[in-house]
Amino acid sequence: TIHNPFFNIGLTDLTAHVNFTDIARAGTESGLDLIGYLPQSYFLLNLGITDLLAQIGSPDSVEYIQAAAAVQKLIHQHEMGELFKVIAFGKDIDIDWTGFS
Repeated sequence: TIHNPFFNIGLTDLTAHVNFTDIARAGTESGLDLIGYLPQSYFLLNLGITDLLAQIGSPDSVEYIQAAAAVQKLIHQHEMGELFKVIAFGKDIDIDWTGFS
């Protein structure tokens, strides 16, 4: 068990299983608006991660290939894309919620 989340930053897995139904209920019962709940893949795609990838450079460059592999891990359904979720709450906040569109 890790008690200090700053122990071995970047090397320690802090993944936890979360009951998003209970979190959504607690948030809304506390007066917050549920802005959205999505798998990480949809959230990142809605925010334009593939457009950012295209800005890396030539698709045959080492930088692009490395970035594409990282994006693949973040959005693929058998990797982090479906396993990780994104939830947001707000109250009287007027901002662009594009990630949840």
